Amino acid sequence: MKYQYIALRALAMISIMVAPSTACLAEEPSAELGQLEFAGQILTLPLTEQGGHPKVIVDMGDGEQYVFIVDTGASVNVLDSAIAESLALEVVGETQIGAPGGPQIPGKIVKAPLAHIGGAAIKDAEFVTMDLAKFTGGSTQGVLGMGLFREYLLTYDYAQNQIQVSRDTLSADAPGVMPYIDESGHIQVDMDVAGTTVATHIDTGSMAGFTLPVEMKASLALMESGQGSANARLVGGDREVQFGQLNGDILFAGSRYEDPKVGFMDPSPGYGNVGGRVLGDFVVSIDQQNNLIRFQKSAHKPVAAAGNEPRRLGVQFRGMPGGSTLTIGYVEPEMLGEKSGLLAGDVMLKLNDKPSEEYDMASLGMLFRGTEPLRMEVDRDGQLLTIELQ
Repeated sequence: MKYQYIALRALAMISIMVAPSTACLAEEPSAELGQLEFAGQILTLPLTEQGGHPKVIVDMGDGEQYVFIVDTGASVNVLDSAIAESLALEVVGETQIGAPGGPQIPGKIVKAPLAHIGGAAIKDAEFVTMDLAKFTGGSTQGVLGMGLFREYLLTYDYAQNQIQVSRDTLSADAPGVMPYIDESGHIQVDMDVAGTTVATHIDTGSMAGFTLPVEMKASLALMESGQGSANARLVGGDREVQFGQLNGDILFAGSRYEDPKVGFMDPSPGYGNVGGRVLGDFVVSIDQQNNLIRFQKSAHKPVAAAGNEPRRLGVQFRGMPGGSTLTIGYVEPEMLGEKSGLLAGDVMLKLNDKPSEEYDMASLGMLFRGTEPLRMEVDRDGQLLTIELQ
């Protein structure tokens, strides 16, 4: 029997972050990807501020707002199992899910006749279900795989906080364009690590930087600083990620990274991985019809604060904006939220004197990324506190 591989991990980067990353490798039996339809030439999808991932709002047909990662590391769509049950979606199949090389767990495939994303309709898409909301601390309810965008040019613009879907294609001889290998549903390019060519997957579902096969660690020169390790939580079991600072350069997408921090996953999937901490330097366009990818250094300043990086609170919430209170599930060390005094478990009652139930995801994200001072009223174990975030 062939398996549906879904390597979903919550990667705890020491003193940096805890962030969910999704990567899916689909083999038979596989879910139907569905059809994306929209009017006009370009569909623009604003990104939400939920843990720094490229997340968009999807309406599964019940009028609720659900947060989905648009993940280059995913070849199938994924939906939280509790949401699938609440929507009474038809079960059309079963599969085995898990990380490559690890234990497999049973999963269902459900069909959603119609969903909406921005001004587009998603028709007859199938989703592999799992307890995704619990796995990600409530910050994510679904994943849109690359197959859904197979007929379009998909562009990630991190500085502008948006994804664009267009009917254009890339030209192989245009600046910044290179061919990629479709490696079992993954986008694979080569990068140079201290003189060694490494096959590397492009993974917008990961907020890490450079991750390398653990077998390379012994052959690379590493500095004494920047050492450490953490667990990567994958479906079917955890894996260790060892960290180090390279004494040398990485050449990626025409850019040189001097002495970068790198991670080594053990056991290794056998390839490198580049996540959002590096991809955020670029505007990344992917043409699946011609297996071409373009990396452009962004010409725009972040939209939230001209001349500065967008404000990041460094917090992840459990629950969904719009009609309910939000509980902080994680506070990233050394970020604004921690420095202001927020703690995991705090329940946000009000933001700038407005009840949290009255915010939707888009307006909440704009406030978090913007320059306006924030005043958050929280319930901490029955004690009401007001916390100022500048």
